[in-house]
Amino acid sequence: MIITFEQGLYEICARRIGQDGEYQRLHPDWNGGADERIFREYRKYQLQRTIRHVYENSSFYRKQFVQSGIVPDEIREFRDLEKLPFTFPDDLRGSGYGFLCISQRNVERPVTFYSSGTTGIRKRIYFSKADVRNIMDFIGTAMNTIADTKDTRILSLLTNSEGRGASELYAKSVRLRGMNAVVGDMAAPSEELFSLSVSNRCNVWFGDITTMYRIAKEMEDKTDLKSLGMKLLYVTMGHISKPVRTYLERVFACKVIAHYGLTEVGWGFAIECQECGGYHYNEMDVYAEVVDPKTGNRVKEGAVGELTYTTIGREAMPLIRYRSGDLAYLRDSGCGQKLQMIGPIVRRLEGAYQMDETHLVYPAMLEEVIYSVDEIADYRPYIDGNQLVLYVELCREDGGAVRSRLMERLEGLSEWKGMERPRIELLPSGTLRKFCFEKKHIQEIGKAAEIWQE
Repeated sequence: MIITFEQGLYEICARRIGQDGEYQRLHPDWNGGADERIFREYRKYQLQRTIRHVYENSSFYRKQFVQSGIVPDEIREFRDLEKLPFTFPDDLRGSGYGFLCISQRNVERPVTFYSSGTTGIRKRIYFSKADVRNIMDFIGTAMNTIADTKDTRILSLLTNSEGRGASELYAKSVRLRGMNAVVGDMAAPSEELFSLSVSNRCNVWFGDITTMYRIAKEMEDKTDLKSLGMKLLYVTMGHISKPVRTYLERVFACKVIAHYGLTEVGWGFAIECQECGGYHYNEMDVYAEVVDPKTGNRVKEGAVGELTYTTIGREAMPLIRYRSGDLAYLRDSGCGQKLQMIGPIVRRLEGAYQMDETHLVYPAMLEEVIYSVDEIADYRPYIDGNQLVLYVELCREDGGAVRSRLMERLEGLSEWKGMERPRIELLPSGTLRKFCFEKKHIQEIGKAAEIWQE
C-alpha cells in the first residue's frame, strides 16, 4: 500500500505526540490521531520548544538572541522567526560546538560526520539518538509515499563510510517500514553494483544520480536493462537534467522520482511530487522560507529566492534560519494535499561561477547540454582565466565527434553569447569515478586537474 505524503506526515505527528507526555498534559483531549489542525498546532508547539532549547543550551544562538534584543517568548509563530538573524554555512566551519545543545557524550557518534557541500567548507553536524530515530521514521514513511511496503527491494547507492553513513541509515529506515534494502558502494565498478542488484532481485534503486547514470551507460550494451523489472529510480545528490531523466526512464522502462536533501536538515527531506512539479518536504521537522539572496528579505510566494530552513524538534543541533544556498520557490501544493511545495531547484549559489558582469555559469545549465551527448558518462568543470574547461569522461570511444557536437551545443546556448569558446578535454572511461562522492561545482583550475591526471 502506498500512502500520500500528507498521510505520512500525519502518521509521524501522531507517533511523536504519543511519545510527548508534556504535550499530552497540555492537551488532555488529544484522541490519539492527527489531522491538519493537530499537525499545525503541534508544529507550532515544537517551534516554541526549539527556540527555548537553543536559547538555553546553544552558546551561538544565545549570543544571537542577546545581540538582536530578542527573548524566546517573542517567537510565538513561524513568521516571528524573521526577527532573528540568519545562520550561514560559514558559521558551521570548524567544530560546531557552539551549536551543540546536548552533552557530547549524548551525541550519536555513528552519524556524526563532515559534509563538504559544494565549496569544501567542512561542516560537522551532530545528531542525538532521538534525532536519528526521527530521521529514520521520516525516511521510511516518506519512502512509503512512492513505493509499496510489499515486494519492494531496494539497492541503496549513497555514501557509507565504514557502514556508518547515509546509505546504511537509509537501508535501516526502509527495513523498519517493511521493505528490503541492500547497500552498495558508490565507488564500486558498475558490473559489481549491477550484479549486487540482480542477485538481490532489486526493483528500486535509491541514491546518487551520477552513479545510476554511469551504471546504465556502462551496462546498456552488455544487457537489457528493461529485463531487471525496475519499478522506480529514486535519485538524489545532484541536478537531474532532462536528457538524463529521459534516458533513464527509457532504458529501465520505469519512472524516475527525485529526492532533495541536505545533511544539515537530516538527509531525508523532500520528495518530488510529479503532479505538482516540485517537492513536498518534511514539514514536521523543518520550516522553510524563501528570501532574497542579497537583501535577506522574504520574497513573495512563488518567487525564486534562497531556501532557508529552521529545524524544529531537533535535540542535538537545531539550526535557525539556515541559508541553504539553493535557489527555488515555495508555494502551496497544487495536488490537493494541504502542504507546501518547494519548486525545482534552479541552481546552487555556491556551485556557480561569475565569468564577468553578464555571464554566470553553473552546473545545471551545463548539464542540459553535456548529457544530451550520448557518449558522455561524467564531467568535471573548471575555469582557466576567462575560459570554461570541461574534462569529459567517455563511456565509449568517439572522441572527435563528441568534442565537436558538445562544442556546438554549448555555443548554441543563449547564455553563452559573448563568452570565450570553451576547452573540452576527453578522458577514458572510469577516469572520474573517484569523484562520485562530490557534488558538481565550478572552480578555478589551479592544481585541481592534476589530482586525477596523476
